[in-house]
Amino acid sequence: MKTLRKLGTGAKVTVAMSLAHFVNDASFTIIPPVLPILIEEFRVGYGALGAVITASVLTMTSMQAVTGYIADRCNRITFLLVGLIILGAGTVLIGFSTNYIQLLVFGCVMGIGGSVYHPIGYSLLSDAFEFGNRGKALGLGSAAGDLAIPVVFATSGFLTLFLGWRSIFTLWGLVIITVAVTIRFVTSEPGKKISRSRITDSSTKETVVALIPLIVVMGLAAACYRIVTSFTTTYLSTFGLSIGSANAVTALMMTTGAIGSVIGGTLTDKLGAKKTISIEMFTLGVLSVILAYVSNRYLLYIIIALMGFALLGVWPSFYSVIARRSNLGSRAFIYGLLFAIARSFGSFFPFISGFYADVFGLRVIYILVGVLSLLAAFTVYFTFKR
Repeated sequence: MKTLRKLGTGAKVTVAMSLAHFVNDASFTIIPPVLPILIEEFRVGYGALGAVITASVLTMTSMQAVTGYIADRCNRITFLLVGLIILGAGTVLIGFSTNYIQLLVFGCVMGIGGSVYHPIGYSLLSDAFEFGNRGKALGLGSAAGDLAIPVVFATSGFLTLFLGWRSIFTLWGLVIITVAVTIRFVTSEPGKKISRSRITDSSTKETVVALIPLIVVMGLAAACYRIVTSFTTTYLSTFGLSIGSANAVTALMMTTGAIGSVIGGTLTDKLGAKKTISIEMFTLGVLSVILAYVSNRYLLYIIIALMGFALLGVWPSFYSVIARRSNLGSRAFIYGLLFAIARSFGSFFPFISGFYADVFGLRVIYILVGVLSLLAAFTVYFTFKR
C-alpha cells in the first residue's frame, strides 16, 4: 500500500485501475470454468447456463451508460468502491445458490456492481494520459482484466477439486471487496488539465453519431468474446480433456490475449486504430473457422492460443478511438454509453450460441464467431477513417 502511494499520478492510476479491472473481470469469468459441473448439479442445458451468463453480463453492460453519467458528476474513486463492494457481495451469494433462479438473481446483482468499473476505469486512464502514451496505458489497463481470465481458468480446476465450486465464488468475492477498499485509500482522481464543463445534448449526440461504426464493430467483437470465453472449456471437454486440462488451454488463450492487449494498444499509437482493428478481427475470423474443422488436439491448442491474441488485443484500439473523440467532461458517460450498447448486444450471444449448440453441436459456435469477426473486419475497413 505504501509503495502504491509513492507512485506518480499516471502510474498510480494505472496500477489502481489495473487491479480493479483484474478483480472485476475475474468475477464474470468464474462460471464458464465450472459450467459442466453446474449443468450436472442444477440439471439444465447449455442454453439455460448461457442465459445466466447473459443475465449477469447484460445487467452489467446495460447499466454502464447510467453509471458513466453519474461518474462524470461525482468522485469516481468513491463510486468505484461502491460498485466493487456490490460486485463482491453478488459473487459470494452465487456460491450459496441452491437453485437455478438464485443463480439468475445473484448473477444480476453481480451485473449491477460490475457496471461501475469500465466507464470509470477507462475514463480515469484516458484523463491521466491525455497528452501522450494513451494507447499504451489503455492497453496495460485492458491487459489486467484480460489476465484475470487465465488466472481464473487456471486455478478453477484445482480449487474445484479440493474446495468445491462454491468456495471459488466466496474467495473471489472477498478478494474483490479487499481490493475495492485498498484502492479507495491509496489513490485519487488525476488532476484535470481542462476543467469539466456541462456537456449539451447536441454535443453528446454528435459524438455518439460519429462513433456509430465503432459501436457496430464493438458489438460484433463483444459477441465473439462472450461466445469464446463462455464455451471453449466445454468444447475442449468434448475431446476427452478433463475440466482442469481444458481450463488450462483456455487460460493459455487468455494469457496470449493479455499480451495482445499491450501490443494492440502500442500498435494503435503507431499504426492507427483502423489498421490494427482490421488485421486483428480478420485474423480472429479466419482462425475461428479453421478451428471448427480441426480434430488434432495439438493443432487445436495452437489455434485457440492464437485466437486469444486477436480476441482481446483489439480492445485497446476501441478505447483509444473513444478517448480521442470524447472530452474530459463527458468521457465516462461516452465510455459507458458505448459499452452499454455494444456489450449488451454481445451479452445475448452466450444464450444464442448455447441454443444453437444444443441443436447443432458445439462446433457451430466457432462458425458463428468466424462470421461475426469477418463482418467486423470488413465494417472497419470500409467505414473507419484513417
